[in-house]
Amino acid sequence: MTRACWSWKLAMSVNCVGRSAAPSAIGQRPVAAEGAALFRPTKHPGPGESGRERPGIARLLLALLLLPLPARALGLYEASVIVTGTDARSRPAGLGQALAQVLAKVSGNPALLDDPQVAALAPAAPGLAASIAYLDRMSDLPRHDEQGSRDRPYDLLVRFDPASLDAMLQGLGEVPWRTRPSLLLDIRIEPRSGPPMALHADTAADERHRAALLAAADGAGLQVVLPLDRTAGAGPARPDLAPPPPDLALRGTVSWVEGAGWTGRFALPWRGRDRAWEVSGVGFDEAYRVAVRGAARVLSGHDDAR
Repeated sequence: MTRACWSWKLAMSVNCVGRSAAPSAIGQRPVAAEGAALFRPTKHPGPGESGRERPGIARLLLALLLLPLPARALGLYEASVIVTGTDARSRPAGLGQALAQVLAKVSGNPALLDDPQVAALAPAAPGLAASIAYLDRMSDLPRHDEQGSRDRPYDLLVRFDPASLDAMLQGLGEVPWRTRPSLLLDIRIEPRSGPPMALHADTAADERHRAALLAAADGAGLQVVLPLDRTAGAGPARPDLAPPPPDLALRGTVSWVEGAGWTGRFALPWRGRDRAWEVSGVGFDEAYRVAVRGAARVLSGHDDAR
């Protein structure tokens, strides 16, 4: 199987395996609107699907000016893991981790991340990879003497073949989760110092929390909406850029507990009742991963099977 190289239009260095091919999609695109901003993962066609959304250049540039962007959104059949070097030492383990991430994301079942059956499938990952690329995480730093690229950390970016992944899911008793509702994220942050604050799409104080949450949503393949801070004096509304109303609201609190770390408590109304889950003693980035993975579990129907 020929592995293609993604183009990466950022000021970072990339090492690619294979020959050049069509670039992957640009990434998670925030759309400014009255009171909210939509962050939607890039859509990669699955089997039997064709085409993808391509926003106009003016619309994309306006979005880039209005809101901070994650570096790049991952497609449904894509994953990113951190490895050491670009040689074969850590690539097999990295591909195995990426495979588990994509199986969990496509199915909506986060339990697959720790499933022994999935771990046993890791050796098959290289044969399922349609394309891989390496992103140097230290591209802005000079190489140390004798270090070269051997021991530098890289993001290993993997896109798996959709048909092969769907077949593997079927063998695990799972199916691809195709219809994914959008989520309004109503999150209250109770930091270690300072007053509590709501998580917004356009404020600076919560930037690290917002980046962690959007990365978590990207990893789960969820489309999320964050409210704008209307007290900050936003510009005029743009109805032509308004996202569709979110289907559901995920509400929660992420709190710092002295001596214990961050605690997250989340709730999502679904099929006539609130589904609630929580996590404690973690970093806030893990708290947000638990939030969106829990939402994916509920909305894909895996919570009902528990």
